[in-house]
Amino acid sequence: MDGLLWRGVLLFLGALSDALDGWLARHLALESKTGALIDPLFDKLFVVVALAAFLRGPYLGWLGFLILISRDLYVGTAYLVAKLLSVRIPAQPRPGGKLVTFLQIVTLFVLLLAPERVSVFMVAVAVASAIAIVDYTLVGVAGVRGRSRAA
Repeated sequence: MDGLLWRGVLLFLGALSDALDGWLARHLALESKTGALIDPLFDKLFVVVALAAFLRGPYLGWLGFLILISRDLYVGTAYLVAKLLSVRIPAQPRPGGKLVTFLQIVTLFVLLLAPERVSVFMVAVAVASAIAIVDYTLVGVAGVRGRSRAA
């Protein structure tokens, strides 16, 4: 199998597993709090590793890579800071975050199949990430304020 086909098959299998794991857990009644935390973590890890695989090529540099994972960097940093400060922030999926993940996966396929067009998708991911970051921040701040009022 040549490199392009091999990367395509792996990308397809990763995206398929991302789509199926939550659906299977819900339909087989295997949902858990741990699974709800681990699933998005591994989804993010898959996207970051898959994008990093394209750093060796001519179409994705470090700046583009950082733009594409900016939402993930923000969420990870916010989670660690909240843990260090003993602040409990709900780990709920948000529509903006789902959109970013979808666009990241589409961008991976664009990098694979039409890399000369990746800049358009990088802009889309950047805009969606900015919106998601604002949304996560507002939800986090509201959660912290609500808890401080209740205390």
